[in-house]
Amino acid sequence: MTTVEDAVRRPDPGTSRKARRTAVHTFRPRRSWPAFLVGAVVAVIAVLAATEVISALVGSPLRVVALDRAADYAGGARWNEPGVRIASAVLAVIGLVLLGLALVPGSGGHLPLRTDDPELVVGLSRPGLRRALAAAARDVDGVRHAHVRVGRRRVTVRATTHLRGAPGMRDAVGAAVQRRLAELDPLRTFTVRARITFSKA
Repeated sequence: MTTVEDAVRRPDPGTSRKARRTAVHTFRPRRSWPAFLVGAVVAVIAVLAATEVISALVGSPLRVVALDRAADYAGGARWNEPGVRIASAVLAVIGLVLLGLALVPGSGGHLPLRTDDPELVVGLSRPGLRRALAAAARDVDGVRHAHVRVGRRRVTVRATTHLRGAPGMRDAVGAAVQRRLAELDPLRTFTVRARITFSKA
């Protein structure tokens, strides 16, 4: 049975979806380096073309680029020639690579957290997430050190303890890290894998 308090407290599904889309879009990694490289190449080509055109209009062409030979070759080239096919294939591959870089998101520096509010966007850096999960693992009795590695869908915890043969240590560390993940509530779902090593010191 749903009470009035539960209905008020429960977020609207449409609002939650909008908040999720907003958070994912905000923290989506930007392809800055490919865009910079493409922009630099286009800028160099534009400067060279403008230099050639302006110098030709003035009456003293610089001829920085051998346009005459390029135009002669392009005018006499045929589609069935090997050089034209190779150049076309290379340009097509470059274009496909650039399209792939633009469409496929990379690994972002921040992990969006669930807020259920489209006006509030919260993200946690991966180093901050590693530190928070490592602190949760160290809070388990008997754990001296903990190292956390965060992948795309998996969190790996390597905990060091001085208690040899401690029963349930791995499960306790995994549960502590899982609880901390549930408190942070990231949009991405992670599986936790814990490993325990023994140290005398």
